[in-house]
Amino acid sequence: MSLLRTLLQAKEAVTQLVDGTAYRSPEVSEELSEEFRATIEDKVKPLLEPVEGFRQEKLASKTRRKTWFFRLGWLLWLPVLLLDLSQLISGDMSLLTLFVLGGFGVWIFYPQVQYIRHYKEKLIPVLIQAFGDYEYDESGCIDMEAVKSFDIMPSHSSKSSEDYIRGQVEGVEFEFCELKLERSGGNSSSTVHQGAVLVITMPFTFSGYTVVRADYGKIGNALASPLGRNRVALENPDFEDRYEVYGSDQQYARYLLSPTMMERIIALDDLFRTRAKGAGVTCEFRDNKALFMLSYFGDLMEAADIEVSAYDLQRMPLLEQELAMITGIIRQLKLDGLAARNVAAERFAEA
Repeated sequence: MSLLRTLLQAKEAVTQLVDGTAYRSPEVSEELSEEFRATIEDKVKPLLEPVEGFRQEKLASKTRRKTWFFRLGWLLWLPVLLLDLSQLISGDMSLLTLFVLGGFGVWIFYPQVQYIRHYKEKLIPVLIQAFGDYEYDESGCIDMEAVKSFDIMPSHSSKSSEDYIRGQVEGVEFEFCELKLERSGGNSSSTVHQGAVLVITMPFTFSGYTVVRADYGKIGNALASPLGRNRVALENPDFEDRYEVYGSDQQYARYLLSPTMMERIIALDDLFRTRAKGAGVTCEFRDNKALFMLSYFGDLMEAADIEVSAYDLQRMPLLEQELAMITGIIRQLKLDGLAARNVAAERFAEA
């Protein structure tokens, strides 16, 4: 499965390189909502003056370091380059030049990293509050134990996470974070998931399980799906082209994946591909939870730019759209309608 995921993401990366989307930042296509503008005026603007002062300080530090590198850095890396060349001529391989240049790069860009961290610490929690009474933890993670038995949760040996958000939407609890999972093998490791994960805890229990995963083709689907897995046939050709659906209950899976629900999953997939260089959406409904694995290459929550004034509110609509996308995932599912279909399915089974 890790190989299949790697191939799928590689295909998506090549596509984005060819069409140019890999180099384009998402465009700000919407004005600030009145609610969000009021929040900025009331809560955010008072915080901007010290943030802007910190930005200018770190930008000046980065500029000075870059200037010193171009003026005097060659006194260090040029002798190291000559040493590497002499070693190469004698038949030995040395990478000292790369290490030195890498060290200079870290030294030059560290003030930028400091500013991004400061921006997140001061502003992101306030901006998230504009969307609801949500908890934010810069380095938090979802409850991995609660979803470790899910089929779409890949086996992994290490994880790293950030930008954890927890809250409720219309009374339904959710957890979201950016997540990277890696699996070690021998002397190397491979990434089995990079993107985000969303867990929705429903007010009812799903019947059996239903899995929606990317369509890898006939051979890939056979390798990706355990023997005995029951494929569910659906009537949406666009959905069938993108995904393979498996479930323990054919009738229930069709209730769950109504035409409207399939359209929303497709729209969600398209949204992440456009907004965060997405590479696919996989989801599973089991017990009382809906788990979404969202694969993408971008940084969904990165909003700070050390080259741009903190007073530039043109950055705010982009951040608002990113946060709205997270909560919009919940609302797109129409959980009240999903609950109604769940009740209808139970009645159908009893009859």
